[in-house]
Amino acid sequence: MSDSAYAVCDGCVVSAVGTASIAITGAIGTLGSTLSTLLEEIDNDIAAVGAKMAGTSALNGNTQREMASQVQQQSEIDQANQETQMPIDPCSTSGSNYAMQAAHAANKAASSYRPGGSYSPASNVLSHMLNSAAPSVGESRRASASIHEATYCSALEVSLGYPGCSSSQMPDADANADSLFIGAGLPGKDTDLTFTPQQIDAAHAWERMATDPEPPESITKAEAGTEAGKLYIAMQKAYSANISTAQNSINMLIAQRAPFAGSAQLIADINQSSQAAQMYFQANESPNAKALGQLSWEELKSFEAGRRWRNPYWIIQMGAQADPTQLARENLFTTAFISDMTYQNEQHSQHIEVLLGQILAELTRANERAALNAQLQKVHATNAK
Repeated sequence: MSDSAYAVCDGCVVSAVGTASIAITGAIGTLGSTLSTLLEEIDNDIAAVGAKMAGTSALNGNTQREMASQVQQQSEIDQANQETQMPIDPCSTSGSNYAMQAAHAANKAASSYRPGGSYSPASNVLSHMLNSAAPSVGESRRASASIHEATYCSALEVSLGYPGCSSSQMPDADANADSLFIGAGLPGKDTDLTFTPQQIDAAHAWERMATDPEPPESITKAEAGTEAGKLYIAMQKAYSANISTAQNSINMLIAQRAPFAGSAQLIADINQSSQAAQMYFQANESPNAKALGQLSWEELKSFEAGRRWRNPYWIIQMGAQADPTQLARENLFTTAFISDMTYQNEQHSQHIEVLLGQILAELTRANERAALNAQLQKVHATNAK
């Protein structure tokens, strides 16, 4: 080939190489620019992630510090409450603290009122009539007159000049049912739910007059050994069975109005309880309870029942009470008291049913026994074998 042909070919190569170089240089430049942009974006993303992580870490730290602060505050509040909170109001817990011993004391007192029991009235005559052998009808009546003249003469009897009578602070207490329900005293007195020893004696004097002023006369040992004496004793016991039913209910009412041991501490607890309880108790405590320093089971029940609904101070206190625990506790004690009263009403219903049964039996004997005895005599008259 000639030299000129190489020259032409060299020019094409040089041109192609030049063009390729320019293209490669542009591509490299473009790639560099793209890489720079990517690196810059990556760097920005890394910086953003770091900032987010730093922010999250700071937020978590603040949250943990706030939670720790709240836990510490609550712990301090709980500790302060434990150190300063007053114990449960003894007025609210009176039912559980004192009701059991009050009920047992009333049961024991009622049992002691039975003939031969430990109860002994101040009046020797009344004590003899309640605890000794039954005398004749005439002697029983003379004893009734003696008991009345010594303690229970009325103003009318004094004005009429009845022998042995003098002015009394308990007129007709042996002949008036007030002696049982509100306590013996002068006309116009308020109800006493806690009886003094004198009022208890008056209630028993009324009970004797109302149920059995002339009990069947006791017979001698020799008489009791005869066939007629044995039949008399059997009839006497049948009579006493009915009378004791009536006396049992009355004895329980009297016993529930007698002060019980431990009630002095109850009064002290109430006077240290909430202001609402103190004010209600001081306004409604019976004069006898104040004088004796003791309460009866009946007055305790009256206080427990009335210290809420009948107590304006309690209504004000509960209206301002915002603590749900205190409100729930008050509701719980109220419900418990209602349950106990319901049970006691059930017991009283049993006594009423027994009394009604006694009345029915007595009416049946009165109406049917005479006819039965008459028919029995006719049967015997037939001499049938």
